Amino acid sequence: MQSQFSAMPDITKNLIILNLLMFLASQTLGDAIAPHLMIYYVQNPMFQPFQLVTSFFMHGGFMHILFNMLVLFMFGADTERTLGPKKFLFLYLSAGFGANLLYLVANYGYVQHLTQGFSPDQMAFVAGETNKYFTATYVPAMETARRIWLTPSLGASGATYGVLFTFAMLYPNRILYLIIPPMPIKAKYLAVGFACLELFQQVFGINTNIGHFVHLSGAAIAVGLVLFWRKQGARF
Repeated sequence: MQSQFSAMPDITKNLIILNLLMFLASQTLGDAIAPHLMIYYVQNPMFQPFQLVTSFFMHGGFMHILFNMLVLFMFGADTERTLGPKKFLFLYLSAGFGANLLYLVANYGYVQHLTQGFSPDQMAFVAGETNKYFTATYVPAMETARRIWLTPSLGASGATYGVLFTFAMLYPNRILYLIIPPMPIKAKYLAVGFACLELFQQVFGINTNIGHFVHLSGAAIAVGLVLFWRKQGARF
Protein backbone atom coordinates (compact mmCIF):
# COMPACT_ATOMS: atom_id res chain seq x y z
CA MET A 1 0.00 0.00 0.00
CA GLN A 2 2.92 2.33 0.73
CA SER A 3 4.29 1.84 -2.80
CA GLN A 4 0.80 2.45 -4.25
CA PHE A 5 0.55 5.69 -2.28
CA SER A 6 3.97 6.83 -3.47
CA ALA A 7 2.97 6.16 -7.08
CA MET A 8 -0.25 8.17 -6.80
CA PRO A 9 -0.65 11.29 -8.91
CA ASP A 10 -0.14 14.52 -6.99
CA ILE A 11 -3.72 15.80 -6.59
CA THR A 12 -5.09 12.56 -5.17
CA LYS A 13 -2.11 12.16 -2.85
CA ASN A 14 -2.27 15.75 -1.60
CA LEU A 15 -6.04 15.58 -1.04
CA ILE A 16 -5.56 12.52 1.16
CA ILE A 17 -2.73 14.22 3.07
CA LEU A 18 -4.77 17.42 3.53
CA ASN A 19 -7.77 15.51 4.83
CA LEU A 20 -5.59 13.59 7.27
CA LEU A 21 -3.90 16.78 8.49
CA MET A 22 -7.26 18.49 9.00
CA PHE A 23 -8.51 15.44 10.90
CA LEU A 24 -5.45 15.42 13.17
CA ALA A 25 -5.80 19.17 13.76
CA SER A 26 -9.48 18.86 14.66
CA GLN A 27 -8.78 15.94 17.01
CA THR A 28 -5.88 17.78 18.65
CA LEU A 29 -7.33 21.29 18.92
CA GLY A 30 -10.95 20.20 19.38
CA ASP A 31 -13.37 23.05 20.03
CA ALA A 32 -10.79 25.65 19.06
CA ILE A 33 -11.12 24.77 15.37
CA ALA A 34 -13.60 22.00 14.53
CA PRO A 35 -16.94 23.74 15.28
CA HIS A 36 -15.99 26.72 13.11
CA LEU A 37 -15.16 24.65 10.03
CA MET A 38 -18.28 22.47 9.90
CA ILE A 39 -21.26 23.71 7.89
CA TYR A 40 -24.38 24.96 9.66
CA TYR A 41 -27.93 25.79 8.65
CA VAL A 42 -27.90 29.21 6.96
CA GLN A 43 -29.87 30.98 9.72
CA ASN A 44 -27.70 29.57 12.47
CA PRO A 45 -25.35 32.32 13.79
CA MET A 46 -22.44 29.86 13.41
CA PHE A 47 -22.87 29.67 9.62
CA GLN A 48 -20.11 31.21 7.50
CA PRO A 49 -19.85 30.97 3.67
CA PHE A 50 -16.33 29.48 3.81
CA GLN A 51 -17.81 26.43 5.53
CA LEU A 52 -19.11 25.33 2.12
CA VAL A 53 -15.50 24.31 1.45
CA THR A 54 -13.89 23.70 4.85
CA SER A 55 -16.61 21.28 5.96
CA PHE A 56 -15.68 18.67 3.36
CA PHE A 57 -12.15 18.54 4.73
CA MET A 58 -13.49 17.74 8.21
CA HIS A 59 -14.50 14.36 9.64
CA GLY A 60 -16.34 13.27 12.75
CA GLY A 61 -14.35 10.19 13.67
CA PHE A 62 -11.88 7.53 12.57
CA MET A 63 -14.36 5.37 10.64
CA HIS A 64 -15.75 8.45 8.90
CA ILE A 65 -12.39 9.54 7.50
CA LEU A 66 -11.30 5.94 6.88
CA PHE A 67 -14.20 5.28 4.51
CA ASN A 68 -13.76 8.53 2.59
CA MET A 69 -10.00 8.18 2.24
CA LEU A 70 -10.33 4.55 1.15
CA VAL A 71 -12.66 5.67 -1.64
CA LEU A 72 -10.19 8.38 -2.66
CA PHE A 73 -7.27 5.94 -2.41
CA MET A 74 -9.00 3.24 -4.46
CA PHE A 75 -10.63 5.36 -7.17
CA GLY A 76 -8.85 8.71 -7.19
CA ALA A 77 -5.57 7.78 -8.87
CA ASP A 78 -6.99 6.24 -12.06
CA THR A 79 -9.65 8.93 -12.25
CA GLU A 80 -7.02 11.67 -11.99
CA ARG A 81 -4.78 10.04 -14.57
CA THR A 82 -7.69 9.85 -17.01
CA LEU A 83 -9.18 13.30 -16.44
CA GLY A 84 -5.89 15.09 -15.85
CA PRO A 85 -5.01 16.94 -12.63
CA LYS A 86 -6.90 20.17 -13.38
CA LYS A 87 -10.18 18.50 -14.33
CA PHE A 88 -9.88 16.04 -11.46
CA LEU A 89 -9.36 18.77 -8.86
CA PHE A 90 -12.19 20.82 -10.36
CA LEU A 91 -14.50 17.79 -10.21
CA TYR A 92 -13.57 16.98 -6.61
CA LEU A 93 -14.09 20.54 -5.39
CA SER A 94 -17.25 21.00 -7.44
CA ALA A 95 -18.81 17.81 -6.11
CA GLY A 96 -18.01 18.74 -2.51
CA PHE A 97 -18.99 22.41 -2.80
CA GLY A 98 -22.06 21.76 -4.93
CA ALA A 99 -23.33 19.00 -2.64
CA ASN A 100 -23.02 21.31 0.36
CA LEU A 101 -24.78 24.14 -1.47
CA LEU A 102 -27.68 21.91 -2.52
CA TYR A 103 -27.86 20.59 1.05
CA LEU A 104 -28.17 24.15 2.42
CA VAL A 105 -30.86 25.08 -0.11
CA ALA A 106 -32.85 21.90 0.51
CA ASN A 107 -32.64 22.29 4.29
CA TYR A 108 -33.66 25.95 4.12
CA GLY A 109 -36.72 25.14 2.05
CA TYR A 110 -37.67 22.24 4.32
CA VAL A 111 -37.31 24.25 7.53
CA GLN A 112 -39.33 27.12 6.07
CA HIS A 113 -42.06 24.63 5.21
CA LEU A 114 -41.97 23.00 8.66
CA THR A 115 -42.05 26.28 10.58
CA GLN A 116 -44.70 28.05 8.54
CA GLY A 117 -47.09 29.70 10.98
CA PHE A 118 -44.88 29.01 14.02
CA SER A 119 -45.20 31.41 16.95
CA PRO A 120 -42.15 33.32 18.30
CA ASP A 121 -41.98 30.87 21.23
CA GLN A 122 -41.93 27.90 18.89
CA MET A 123 -39.25 29.52 16.74
CA ALA A 124 -37.15 30.26 19.83
CA PHE A 125 -37.14 26.54 20.58
CA VAL A 126 -36.27 25.64 16.98
CA ALA A 127 -33.38 28.12 16.93
CA GLY A 128 -31.98 26.81 20.21
CA GLU A 129 -32.63 30.04 22.08
CA THR A 130 -34.48 28.01 24.70
CA ASN A 131 -34.78 24.32 25.54
CA LYS A 132 -38.30 24.73 26.89
CA TYR A 133 -41.64 24.87 25.15
CA PHE A 134 -45.25 25.00 26.24
CA THR A 135 -46.94 21.63 25.83
CA ALA A 136 -49.96 23.32 24.26
CA THR A 137 -47.80 24.74 21.45
CA TYR A 138 -45.72 21.62 20.78
CA VAL A 139 -45.82 19.95 17.36
CA PRO A 140 -43.42 17.21 16.14
CA ALA A 141 -42.12 19.49 13.36
CA MET A 142 -40.44 21.59 16.04
CA GLU A 143 -38.00 18.77 16.84
CA THR A 144 -37.20 18.12 13.18
CA ALA A 145 -36.63 21.79 12.40
CA ARG A 146 -34.51 22.21 15.55
CA ARG A 147 -32.30 19.26 14.60
CA ILE A 148 -31.63 20.73 11.14
CA TRP A 149 -31.09 24.25 12.55
CA LEU A 150 -28.61 23.21 15.23
CA THR A 151 -26.80 20.16 13.84
CA PRO A 152 -23.69 20.89 11.73
CA SER A 153 -22.61 18.74 8.81
CA LEU A 154 -19.11 17.67 7.86
CA GLY A 155 -17.23 15.16 5.74
CA ALA A 156 -15.78 14.61 2.28
CA SER A 157 -18.48 12.16 1.22
CA GLY A 158 -20.03 14.47 -1.39
CA ALA A 159 -16.63 14.86 -3.05
CA THR A 160 -15.59 11.21 -2.72
CA TYR A 161 -18.92 9.96 -4.05
CA GLY A 162 -18.25 12.22 -7.01
CA VAL A 163 -14.91 10.46 -7.53
CA LEU A 164 -16.48 6.99 -7.16
CA PHE A 165 -19.22 7.69 -9.70
CA THR A 166 -16.76 9.31 -12.11
CA PHE A 167 -14.58 6.19 -11.90
CA ALA A 168 -17.65 4.06 -12.68
CA MET A 169 -18.35 6.19 -15.77
CA LEU A 170 -14.75 6.02 -16.99
CA TYR A 171 -14.22 2.33 -16.18
CA PRO A 172 -17.75 0.84 -16.10
CA ASN A 173 -16.62 -2.76 -16.61
CA ARG A 174 -13.62 -2.69 -14.24
CA ILE A 175 -13.96 -5.65 -11.88
CA LEU A 176 -13.79 -4.74 -8.20
CA TYR A 177 -13.58 -7.22 -5.36
CA LEU A 178 -15.74 -6.56 -2.33
CA ILE A 179 -14.83 -7.68 1.16
CA ILE A 180 -18.42 -7.75 2.47
CA PRO A 181 -19.90 -9.70 0.79
CA PRO A 182 -16.79 -11.37 -0.69
CA MET A 183 -17.63 -11.17 -4.40
CA PRO A 184 -16.49 -9.52 -7.63
CA ILE A 185 -18.61 -6.72 -9.09
CA LYS A 186 -18.30 -4.34 -12.03
CA ALA A 187 -17.76 -0.69 -11.14
CA LYS A 188 -20.99 0.42 -12.85
CA TYR A 189 -23.08 -1.99 -10.75
CA LEU A 190 -21.33 -0.92 -7.56
CA ALA A 191 -22.17 2.72 -8.29
CA VAL A 192 -25.80 1.91 -9.09
CA GLY A 193 -26.03 -0.16 -5.91
CA PHE A 194 -24.69 2.70 -3.80
CA ALA A 195 -27.08 5.15 -5.46
CA CYS A 196 -30.09 2.89 -4.80
CA LEU A 197 -29.04 2.32 -1.18
CA GLU A 198 -28.55 6.04 -0.53
CA LEU A 199 -31.85 6.94 -2.21
CA PHE A 200 -33.74 4.28 -0.24
CA GLN A 201 -32.32 5.51 3.07
CA GLN A 202 -33.02 9.17 2.17
CA VAL A 203 -36.64 8.52 1.18
CA PHE A 204 -37.46 6.34 4.19
CA GLY A 205 -35.49 8.33 6.76
CA ILE A 206 -33.01 5.56 7.63
CA ASN A 207 -29.71 6.54 9.30
CA THR A 208 -30.67 10.21 9.39
CA ASN A 209 -27.29 11.09 10.93
CA ILE A 210 -25.70 10.24 7.56
CA GLY A 211 -25.90 12.78 4.73
CA HIS A 212 -27.54 10.64 2.04
CA PHE A 213 -28.69 13.75 0.18
CA VAL A 214 -25.13 15.09 0.14
CA HIS A 215 -23.79 11.78 -1.18
CA LEU A 216 -26.33 11.67 -4.00
CA SER A 217 -25.77 15.34 -4.82
CA GLY A 218 -22.00 14.93 -5.08
CA ALA A 219 -22.44 11.90 -7.34
CA ALA A 220 -24.96 13.71 -9.56
CA ILE A 221 -22.72 16.78 -9.94
CA ALA A 222 -19.75 14.64 -10.94
CA VAL A 223 -21.78 12.65 -13.45
CA GLY A 224 -23.13 15.89 -14.90
CA LEU A 225 -19.62 17.30 -15.28
CA VAL A 226 -18.31 14.22 -17.08
CA LEU A 227 -21.30 14.24 -19.45
CA PHE A 228 -20.73 17.94 -20.11
CA TRP A 229 -17.03 17.44 -20.83
CA ARG A 230 -17.82 14.58 -23.19
CA LYS A 231 -20.39 16.72 -24.99
CA GLN A 232 -17.69 19.38 -25.38
CA GLY A 233 -15.52 16.83 -27.14
CA ALA A 234 -13.33 15.51 -24.32
CA ARG A 235 -12.21 11.92 -24.82
CA PHE A 236 -11.38 10.01 -21.67
